[in-house]
Amino acid sequence: MNEAWRWKVGAVLLASVVCSTGLSAQAASGTDVCSLTTEAEFQKAQGLIPGVGVLPGDPTLTEMVWGPHCDYNHGAIDLFTKKSPEAELERVLGLTKGGKQRVPVQGLGERAFFTTVYPDDKYRRRGFLAVFLGDRILAISMDPQGDEPLETTRPKLEGLAKLVLPRLK
Repeated sequence: MNEAWRWKVGAVLLASVVCSTGLSAQAASGTDVCSLTTEAEFQKAQGLIPGVGVLPGDPTLTEMVWGPHCDYNHGAIDLFTKKSPEAELERVLGLTKGGKQRVPVQGLGERAFFTTVYPDDKYRRRGFLAVFLGDRILAISMDPQGDEPLETTRPKLEGLAKLVLPRLK
């Protein structure tokens, strides 16, 4: 009987560690960016038919140096909240060889622009939309479909941003 009790306590402790790890990224920043859109909504914004030809996935929350990051099958959402959000955004764009050409986007936040990241790498290239929201910056990136030009992601990212921004507290 004592052995069974130890197994139960061990299982509860293990479960609490696993659950708290996933929640720590949310608690650290106060915002779960994965709750801003579902995988199906992300795919629909990209022009895909959710569930047809695309493996379903669960958005994955990760706490980054700049704030919360959520990976989707074909893109990501980041919220730059720590240190200097604009300086961190510039650092990330530099690391991804992106941001060389920035196209202003009207009607989203205080200021917004579209650019590309990894533009010369056919396996990692993405469209990238940054929206300035006071003391934080929302960034959404999306893979183009097949050999489409990166610019085709701009209207898709803008549509996704219009869906996500009202959900961001």
